[in-house]
Amino acid sequence: MKPSILALAATALALPAVAQETREMDAHVHGVSTAQIALEHGALEINITAPGMDIVGFEYAANAKADKDAVEAAIRQLSTPENVVTLPDAAGCRLTEVLSHLHTGDAHEDDEHGHDHAEPMDDDDHGHAEHADVAQHSEFHVRYIFACENEDALTTIGFPFFAAFENAREIEAQYVTETGAGVADLTRDASELALQ
Repeated sequence: MKPSILALAATALALPAVAQETREMDAHVHGVSTAQIALEHGALEINITAPGMDIVGFEYAANAKADKDAVEAAIRQLSTPENVVTLPDAAGCRLTEVLSHLHTGDAHEDDEHGHDHAEPMDDDDHGHAEHADVAQHSEFHVRYIFACENEDALTTIGFPFFAAFENAREIEAQYVTETGAGVADLTRDASELALQ
């Protein structure tokens, strides 16, 4: 997409999401993914971030063959947009770019979350287990870019994401179009986003 007022609006709309995502990463919320959507001049970009627990059922480093296979299978599944999003046929959208990967936190990122590695903890201290969970945080990222022939027909986006990933409970969606912007919380029972 070309830089434009819409791109600036998308950035402005994304800032609260970044702050919320940071809070959620600190709180380690499972079941909640985010989607950022921008539509301009027939170009549709969808970015989704999902906790590793929601996609593969774990967040630790995939060292065992079965875990590595699960991650690879998830990336393949996310790389097929029909598994994650559906667009109205009348919009005539075709996929032009897809990128999916797993992002895992490391010790440096953990430090940015405000954890003091030098602080001793008792064996009975529950903070140690919580610290270990944060240290193992991972999330999947996927980006789709579509070229749509009939932007006016792009009034909804469905999310079969919930059917594909049984641990997913909610998507916090933000969207920007040439006619407006909005937010919505999507769930298994209400998995279609209306672009108004």
